[in-house]
Amino acid sequence: MKPNIFSIILYVGTAVAVAALAYASFQSATVAWSVGICVAIGVVVYAFSKLPEPKKVARSEEAPSTARSPAAQAAAVVAVIFGLMLIVPTVVLWLGRYSPELGAFVGGVALMAMFLILWLRSRYQRSRGGDEG
Repeated sequence: MKPNIFSIILYVGTAVAVAALAYASFQSATVAWSVGICVAIGVVVYAFSKLPEPKKVARSEEAPSTARSPAAQAAAVVAVIFGLMLIVPTVVLWLGRYSPELGAFVGGVALMAMFLILWLRSRYQRSRGGDEG
């Protein structure tokens, strides 16, 4: 890929951000923990990107389809995730009184779990042939 101005800005910006975070990590343990959590999340996201594509499952014509529509199922998933996300700040603040690092870790895991659930559901739908595009 030929570098263009946008990729150069991205690389320089990333290098500056990494340098600033590295310097701040030496100054503050909280920043060091935050950087460590971000790196761990990045490694997990990278590992998930290397998973193989789901296999298509053949569906027979006489098999009964589900009574619920995919839109209703998606709305139920989003409603449950939203409901659980409403209690995350309370839990994070409660844990933060005992250990700020643990509170930050639990908050990061909760946010990543939301995206993980949605990503897994999309893979499941794709394997069932629900996504033709």
